[in-house]
Amino acid sequence: MSADVGGRPAVDLPDRSIQAMVLERHAVSRLGFGLLLRGQSWIGRCLLASGRDEAVTLVRRAKPDVAIIDVTDAGPFLTAYLAPLRRAHPGMAMVLSARDSASPARFAQLPDGSSGLLTPELSPDEVVAAVRLAVVGEHGQAVASAADQEPPAESLLSAREHEVLGLLSTGATNLEIASFMHISPATVKKHSGALYRKLGVRNRTEAARLARDLAAA
Repeated sequence: MSADVGGRPAVDLPDRSIQAMVLERHAVSRLGFGLLLRGQSWIGRCLLASGRDEAVTLVRRAKPDVAIIDVTDAGPFLTAYLAPLRRAHPGMAMVLSARDSASPARFAQLPDGSSGLLTPELSPDEVVAAVRLAVVGEHGQAVASAADQEPPAESLLSAREHEVLGLLSTGATNLEIASFMHISPATVKKHSGALYRKLGVRNRTEAARLARDLAAA
């Protein structure tokens, strides 16, 4: 056993046993996190992504055990921003990262499944400790390997429809959703109509209620 930064015993992880990923838009931060993790004996590989779509592709292919995810610009759509990554590999531990000091106030309540928030004032040792804790869990048991994870059930909704549904549940307007997703309002309307039919709901109010119920289940 080795010591955690907080003084608690930390589980010894076998050399090169953990696969990691860093999703970070800022190149210097992305490389810094990558070099820091690659310097740990228990990290076998650390993939780097500059955007979420690239990260989703990497997660589907490599099934990393843990990821540092930049959520500086996610704003009120944090849960929806993380959803495609969670669907790509539900067993992946997520450590959120924010580059500005105001972010902790905005993310006072982190989404279920995330394991903490990295902020600029943390030391490299504290960053490593946070990633290690995400991997081993609060009870000191290492996460299951990617091969042990059950694949997610196939959904009726496409990835885009899932994202629109998540944003609808926040109360966002079609224009706000279009701006966040970088698509046109007409495309948002098209996706909304398709997901209404697939879910058997009549309007955005019923769709948003269903989305919240599914999230709470």
